[in-house]
Amino acid sequence: MLLSINPETGETDKRRTLRLQSFGLDERALQGILFHSLDRLFPDDELLLLMQSHAWQEEPDLMAIDREGRLFIFELKAWESQASNLLHVLRDGQRFGSMGYGELDAWFKTSTDPSRSLKTAHQAKFEVELPEEAFNRKQVFVVMTNGLDYRTREAVRYWRSSGLDVRPWVYRVYAGIPDEMLLEMSPFRVCDNPYEDIAEGYYILNTNFKNSPQDHNDMLSSRKAAAYFDPWKFKIERLARGDMVFLYQSGVGIVAVGEADGTLIKSPYQRRAEHPDEEYAMRLRRFQTVSPPLTAQAIKQITGINHVFMSTLFGLDVDSGKAILKHIT
Repeated sequence: MLLSINPETGETDKRRTLRLQSFGLDERALQGILFHSLDRLFPDDELLLLMQSHAWQEEPDLMAIDREGRLFIFELKAWESQASNLLHVLRDGQRFGSMGYGELDAWFKTSTDPSRSLKTAHQAKFEVELPEEAFNRKQVFVVMTNGLDYRTREAVRYWRSSGLDVRPWVYRVYAGIPDEMLLEMSPFRVCDNPYEDIAEGYYILNTNFKNSPQDHNDMLSSRKAAAYFDPWKFKIERLARGDMVFLYQSGVGIVAVGEADGTLIKSPYQRRAEHPDEEYAMRLRRFQTVSPPLTAQAIKQITGINHVFMSTLFGLDVDSGKAILKHIT
């Protein structure tokens, strides 16, 4: 729901929800917008992205694995008011729900760095070692739909009551100022994260040490903040000139801090020609290393918040950011 409020009188008016066609857009256009914003919508602290499809093809739009090895299958085509919303994702479940670890690993290597296995990446992310047979024992189906699409939402409710784990991912569109479309859509979450919308100039960036010590060392030696591959590299675009960035090494803590200079640099990943523009980076001014590192437990004590450090990049509230910076300096 989107309310228009007059701050002087307190009067409220509920904005009317519209369809994409009202703005001259179709579902393909929306899918392109969503893929470009995936770094903001996909919970990389809860799910390991297995694959994503940029083409309009007969395959899942996204597949991901959670800590327990459950396969999440996403249908993002967002056909409005059509039962095919749900049928598409269930058909994908029939096709891909029986895949073994070998097939999942092949998908993962095709979509990311082929030198890394799915098991290695999963263990590095969630700090748990799963046997191959634990992958894809269960499936979760996620279907995107307009808030007006009551038919799809009714069908989701029915199948959930029948024991099938189907989850709606609801978006709504509204008219803004002339020539503006407002999109209301919350990031998909397995569990609620109360800190996901914080953007007050302080950030913690994971240095990717568990996946590649080379990336970690490069950030420290080059005095930069960096992220790699689509969609996670786009997180660096969030940083603005003057933002404070704490570099966090998994299992160790904050190892360095610096101030973003505001200039985005695109480079080949690890200078490899086969991965052009797969590194997004920003130089950090007033850079300093933190010795000894500030551990996760110490960060929680300083801020009073039980942060989860599995995300590539997440924001801190201004009081927490200032408290950590004061402790370090």
